[in-house]
Amino acid sequence: MVPLNAAEILEAKLVALRAVVSGSLPLASETSVGFAQAILPDREPLFAAASGSGDLDYGGIPALAHAGYLAAGGTSFDDAAFIRAVDRLRGRARAGRDQLGPDDLALLGIATGIAAAGDTDGLDAERRKWLLDIANENAEPNAWSNRARQLAADLLDGAGRLRADPQGSTDALASDLVLRQYWPGVFATVPPIAAERRQNLMAALLSSANPAQGELERAAIWLAALDLLVRRMSTELVPDYSSLVAMLEATQSSFRRWVWDAKPNRSGIGPARWLIDSEAHVQAFLWAVLEPRFGEDLVDEQYLPGFGQKQPRFDFGIRGLKTIVEVKIARTSGDFARIEEEVAGDLGLYFTDIRNWDRMVVYIYDDSNVPHAERYDTLRSALLARDQRIRDIVFVQRPGMIPPRNQRDPWSPDGTA
Repeated sequence: MVPLNAAEILEAKLVALRAVVSGSLPLASETSVGFAQAILPDREPLFAAASGSGDLDYGGIPALAHAGYLAAGGTSFDDAAFIRAVDRLRGRARAGRDQLGPDDLALLGIATGIAAAGDTDGLDAERRKWLLDIANENAEPNAWSNRARQLAADLLDGAGRLRADPQGSTDALASDLVLRQYWPGVFATVPPIAAERRQNLMAALLSSANPAQGELERAAIWLAALDLLVRRMSTELVPDYSSLVAMLEATQSSFRRWVWDAKPNRSGIGPARWLIDSEAHVQAFLWAVLEPRFGEDLVDEQYLPGFGQKQPRFDFGIRGLKTIVEVKIARTSGDFARIEEEVAGDLGLYFTDIRNWDRMVVYIYDDSNVPHAERYDTLRSALLARDQRIRDIVFVQRPGMIPPRNQRDPWSPDGTA
């Protein structure tokens, strides 16, 4: 049956790649298996029948690379045994250059292990130089796995080779995407992959012929890349709680283009000035930020079941995330204690109906003439300690172009001010 829609095409591709990965394991080297496991941690059932020899004394370079890849996952890594095996390899004739030199993935596995082991005996610099010399001698820039070699070298000396944009095949770009995910620290200063390139990569992975049986490394790269692309698409289409918090935190940087004109840009009108002067103004701003992403899931000013004369209502709710967003504004240092008491006082009422709401984010807009950043951690700790359902507290300071409150122009109904 020929797949008829995008979902079926994707599922057929994933099934085929899983089959290539599992079918390639019996004859794969330990290097290849270690690499595949490192980049497919969420696909562990595929590797149920695979196991490295674990013999660093006699397993040679493949066993050493496999052991190094264990360090990427942070489990089962014996750094002392690994370092002893590295030193034995360094002591061999040509120090392993003939076998290790052309193998980009073995280099990455061993570099990962060396970086994780650290300097326990004062010889770390020598080990790094030994492996770095081998990596620099045998580079094949057009090889799809060359990005792994660049990553290995940057793990050893941090020279920034990864800042060069990867060029070439689908395999090369897929490798770059995957390596960024599992070695993020080394890519910290590397520009992100543009959205258009991610889209092109997705199209190429779905439309190109699959890696053949036996090509474990390429099949693992393709499968890992598709997993990452689908996960990112899902997050963009259906934002999760982490996305909500990130959006709220990002509002601080969005103030860079806030409008506060010194004079009118045409006759007959006053200067455009977007004044935020109350909680209602903050709420209106946040609504404009959140509504395009959450749509009908976003509700505002919802009245909750009350008791007696108390009729609480929260500022925003994201129904699909069961999350309340409570907005507060601080103008003086004394307001921080008030905010704590107000939020704490309504918690029991906010969460009366746990079917609809089970967590809260507090968004605090600091409109103080002198920002009280030193109070942020104190208030954050106090609110988080009040109730485990308060998950995050986001602080933002007013745009720098808005003048202090005592310097804002007065207003008169006749328009004279």
